[in-house]
Amino acid sequence: MPTSNNRIILTDVDGVLLEWEHHFTKWMLQRTLFDERGARYHPYKLLADKQNTYEMAERFGITVTEIRKEIREFNRSAWMGTQRPMFESQTWVKLLAAEGWTFIPITSQTSDIPAQQLRKKRLGELFGEHVFTNYHILGTGADKDSALAEFHGTGLYWVEDKPKNALAGLKYGLKPILIDHPYNRDLNHPEIIRVNNWKQIHEVISGRVK
Repeated sequence: MPTSNNRIILTDVDGVLLEWEHHFTKWMLQRTLFDERGARYHPYKLLADKQNTYEMAERFGITVTEIRKEIREFNRSAWMGTQRPMFESQTWVKLLAAEGWTFIPITSQTSDIPAQQLRKKRLGELFGEHVFTNYHILGTGADKDSALAEFHGTGLYWVEDKPKNALAGLKYGLKPILIDHPYNRDLNHPEIIRVNNWKQIHEVISGRVK
């Protein structure tokens, strides 16, 4: 069992390492369906007043069932192999790796094995083949409690963007770091460190920010 003395960082992937939100939104807006006459149409549009919410169903004005179906399809698609890294994440993750830190990804992507392999391949291409280990790739939208519970009481850093998962990290004795997004700014917790980017994460982990 790792402890806080180990140079291990637990990290989410989407919205933390990779720009999942940007790519999924682009994919949704490009979606093409056919009506009963066989005519092509684009069924999805963003709602201008819902862009600061975490829930994608609200952003597109569709049901939770519909958005889960679309997310599952997207997360199984070839788009997993083309996602861009978050701003400057490559620079700072590679520096942390050079300083001896290892990353354990915990991501609710998909249970589809080929898609999981594509995600691992993409992370390796962007950040380095030996940066990540012990992948926890859960089903689409799955709760992360069971994965986090494996590290209960270790005091490891836990990098996330979703408030619920950051709070779960506290429950299991981890040190949550929340990457700032418009959809998580309602969370203000004295034991959760909010940062804007991976440069600030490096400062926190290297002890330059308490």
